[in-house]
Amino acid sequence: MNIRLAHKIIEEAEAQPFGFLKVRDPELAREVHEMAEAGLVKATEPSSTEAIITSVTHAGHQFYRALKNVRAYGNS
Repeated sequence: MNIRLAHKIIEEAEAQPFGFLKVRDPELAREVHEMAEAGLVKATEPSSTEAIITSVTHAGHQFYRALKNVRAYGNS
């Protein structure tokens, strides 16, 4: 899992009014699938080109906050 990309995807999902985020890119769909397997998000079963995040889990929120609070991560 690409940690920076996962962080950015969670940030996007959080910005949505109902927490749903549809991604239409093969790379992003794979990333969402890996994030779901890691327990960071709940998502529909992805196709080869898209996936839908239905919610960010408690672990996903913790992951997001932890990286947001790391200064070195935010500045690089």
